[in-house]
Amino acid sequence: MIVKYNIISYLIGDGIRNISKNKKSTFSAIIIMVVTMLTVGICFVIAENANAILNKMQTGYPLEIYLDDSITVSEREKIENEIRNLEYVNPNIEYISKEQAFHNAMDKLGSDSLMLIGYTEKEHPFPQSYKITFTNLDKLKEVVAQVEEFDHVIGTSETSTSTDVNNVENKENKKQKKSKAELLTSFNRKVNIALVAVGGILVIFSIIIIGNTIKLTVHARRKEISIMKYVGATNNFIRAPFVVEGIVIGIISSLISLIFLAGIYVWIRNAAVGNGLSAWLEGLGISSGFDLLEFSQLFQNVLLIFLAMGIGIGVIGSIWSMKKYLKV
Repeated sequence: MIVKYNIISYLIGDGIRNISKNKKSTFSAIIIMVVTMLTVGICFVIAENANAILNKMQTGYPLEIYLDDSITVSEREKIENEIRNLEYVNPNIEYISKEQAFHNAMDKLGSDSLMLIGYTEKEHPFPQSYKITFTNLDKLKEVVAQVEEFDHVIGTSETSTSTDVNNVENKENKKQKKSKAELLTSFNRKVNIALVAVGGILVIFSIIIIGNTIKLTVHARRKEISIMKYVGATNNFIRAPFVVEGIVIGIISSLISLIFLAGIYVWIRNAAVGNGLSAWLEGLGISSGFDLLEFSQLFQNVLLIFLAMGIGIGVIGSIWSMKKYLKV
């Protein structure tokens, strides 16, 4: 037991001594790994916030389904049941009568409501409708295509086919609203793809850098390694101190990266970016009050990612750098 403890202590101590002997190469390796982890970490927190925004939009982004004025109460209730049975639609459906639609238009137009002079609650171009929200905003087009096939549905707030509605509301605004919803879902997908792509490239780059850094140490001790091989030392025994060196470099880089990312993120969150984001969401029709996620909500996942990257890169880089020198 004592012998095993002494061997482990020697291997760990030797690995740590290697770091102190090669300060310049160790420093450059840490810098490379910190830059790599920060880049991956920034991609990750952007992706997490994009997902949070999407979740907000899924419960707050409205779609209005316009109904023909000639529809009967029973026909309207039938359509309501058909809408409730649609996949990706929340069950909390809101019915908007023609009277309510007129008042909503007055409120929306504000000072421009003078254009509605001559219209009354009973006589106006705004149809009755149902307002729905989504469980998955990615399925917006799919749901729109389905509801527009229903009898007595004359259009939606995304692709209205009602001539009267188009005459009163700005058609371009609808296109812009639609494109923003699609833009956010597309942005979320691209961020996740970028996270994988950029992270993969940088991890490979870091493995090469760490490998070359440790290779300098291995090269300087190549005679010692050869002697150890000849006297019967196993590859794992010879490799262990260098693996320890890679792991220590990885852990140090992880902690430094975590501190830097936390500082940058908190600064951005407290700056005008958060307020600008809330204003932008309000412009999309999403309820206000959204803010970037707290770093405490991201801390655990970021820490796990950084440690996995740091230790993984360190171990792989160490093993890769020693292959040549263990062939004796």
